[in-house]
Amino acid sequence: MEAQELLYSRMTAITLYQFPASHYNEKARWALEYKQVPHEKISLLPGPHAPRMKRLTGRTETPVLVDGDEVVAGSAAILAHLERRSPEPPLEPAATGERERALAIARRFDDEVGPAVRLAMFFEVMSGAYAARVFCAQRKPFVKAIYRAAFPAVHRIMKRSMGIDAESAALARERTREALDFVAREAGGSGYLVGDRFCVADLTCAALLMPAVDVSQLGGPASAGTGEESAWRARWAEHPGAAWVREIYRRHRRP
Repeated sequence: MEAQELLYSRMTAITLYQFPASHYNEKARWALEYKQVPHEKISLLPGPHAPRMKRLTGRTETPVLVDGDEVVAGSAAILAHLERRSPEPPLEPAATGERERALAIARRFDDEVGPAVRLAMFFEVMSGAYAARVFCAQRKPFVKAIYRAAFPAVHRIMKRSMGIDAESAALARERTREALDFVAREAGGSGYLVGDRFCVADLTCAALLMPAVDVSQLGGPASAGTGEESAWRARWAEHPGAAWVREIYRRHRRP
């Protein structure tokens, strides 16, 4: 099946292998749609996805982009690839100083903020019911039932690999707050983080903060609608940084 999918991807413009609810995957989707690049999406289930991604990239992480014979792994590499492939509309500022600052902000959020937001949310929200509803949103009922039953084993692996516990979650919540403080503080009069137009810094920061902000009506992933998720997002709802995320989605994310 994987060989058939890879062959199909080479016949189409681009194929994105993704987790629909992941914020790093949202970053790649947003870039593809912002640049209006024709593409297909193949949604994977966390856990069972690993062998397929290993065969494609030697790693288990998503997103992965297949563009003809080229395989691009990771959201930052995908955005750089798309900027070369489809330079209009640009995501990187033209001025050297602004470009360097935008990419530095994006790297910091990729390396520090994205993992922290994910860890903090998983600690508070993750359960079999949540996982089945979010990860299996487009799947048949029997798939959801099987995944929900198997999720405790998947969850143990996730907690071990990500180092999720009460202490790490407390630190991750603080880093999430600091990131929201940053975007609220650094957004200029135009509402953008660098210069006066939307760029890779805004897209990266908004996408990676997405798990803390309900943007399901603004083009973001659908909400699971669980009480745990609602409580998690209520924690940040009145923060000025959350308002910034919603505004960037409103301006630049196509519903």
